[in-house]
Amino acid sequence: MDKRIIFRVDDRLIHGQVIEGWIKYYKINDVIIVSDNIVKDELKKTIYKSIIPNSVSLNFYSVSDFKKKFDIKKIKNDLLVLFEDVNTFMQVSDLLSDEIYINIGCVANRKHKIEVSDTVYLTKEEILALCTLRDKYMIFTKKLPWETNVDIKNFHKLVK
Repeated sequence: MDKRIIFRVDDRLIHGQVIEGWIKYYKINDVIIVSDNIVKDELKKTIYKSIIPNSVSLNFYSVSDFKKKFDIKKIKNDLLVLFEDVNTFMQVSDLLSDEIYINIGCVANRKHKIEVSDTVYLTKEEILALCTLRDKYMIFTKKLPWETNVDIKNFHKLVK
């Protein structure tokens, strides 16, 4: 079996759905959180490390460090890469390939956001940015791995 690489946008990062759903369901061995804020916050890093299963490695990278160190050819285990928001994900979009499953999982409702699904609310700019990537890559929204993939192909219609 080929290695599985998942890039997931989820503003809660690590929580029950990620642990029970994504990590356990796919038997993920390695998790990376890409966040310029969390990489500097020792308390949050300690909290995330305390809730992830002991059998799973958890690493933290700033956007720039992740861009320097991520090499799809060197990945040996199944990998889940978590981003807090679409903007952070977009900063690493030049690393994408067809080998990476892209999931927009949970992004909370905030003022001036558009409902994309029952768990994903995005700004007009975020929707348009994802739609530009959609021309090259498959991007899906879903909370849990066993749910049906919802392709973002027509999401540009939400901003009209």
